[in-house]
Amino acid sequence: MDLEIPRRLDKFLADAQVGSRGEIEELGKRGCLRVNGEVVFEPRKLVDPQSDVIEVSGRRVHLSPPQLYVLLHKPAGVVTTLSDPAGRRCITELLPVEWQGRVGVVGRLDKPTTGALIVTDDGDLSHLMTHPEFHVWKRYVMTVLGEPLETDPRLEQMRSGIQLGPTLTQPARCGVAAGSGRAGEGDSRLSEVWIELREGRNRQVRRMASHVRLKLLHLHRATIGPIQLGDLAEGQWRLLAASEVDALYDAAGGRQTAVARVREALKRRLEAGTLEGADLERVRRYFDRTGTSPQS
Repeated sequence: MDLEIPRRLDKFLADAQVGSRGEIEELGKRGCLRVNGEVVFEPRKLVDPQSDVIEVSGRRVHLSPPQLYVLLHKPAGVVTTLSDPAGRRCITELLPVEWQGRVGVVGRLDKPTTGALIVTDDGDLSHLMTHPEFHVWKRYVMTVLGEPLETDPRLEQMRSGIQLGPTLTQPARCGVAAGSGRAGEGDSRLSEVWIELREGRNRQVRRMASHVRLKLLHLHRATIGPIQLGDLAEGQWRLLAASEVDALYDAAGGRQTAVARVREALKRRLEAGTLEGADLERVRRYFDRTGTSPQS
């Protein structure tokens, strides 16, 4: 995370784990956001993390270098949110209390699905891993009724793409786990089918299975990019090693990708003349301070 680069106020506050973009917009409407003592109702205004005093409900907010990178094994029956108005069990119940308000979840798993989640205070990594251009491969294991073969037309459909809504799904990797066939209840047979996706559409694997008429009994996410859940027990978490964090960044496009994208966006706005007033001054000050030319 580049702690110097100007960014939108809502992005700054999201990176500081104040809340989601929607929650931050509501705070703005209620007049809870101040920059240098002035109330800001429009959270899309730019702020300079190096020089601006940014407050939420009278509390100053700072950006700190990210420190927490966590792999969590989500159990069934837990929702992938940090709080829930309906009172359902949330993943915050599985994490240390002192992390609340500091970390966010990268992506989602629906309530009945188990498996790997990344929890972090690194907004740049979270953005890269969930952006449509940089989605990393994720492996899911489906427990299904029956014994499909590798050449099953249903699996071929998932490999080549399925019409979900207005667009086809991206090609997927898919296969039958070796030795997965086993007896179910009565005369039924159960198998494990794995599928790897780069997309993250809502309930995508379940919708794909339903589309091809695979009877899905359970869904589990085993890997996120290079990170494998392994033997981590349900409901447990572990810190990622530095090498694992590096590998996640590499899988999502590289550490400099997020910064480069923001910098290029600022350059385009300068060239288009869409920046003015304090926003223009913040961007010019950044390029002067870092010794980079907006025209380079």
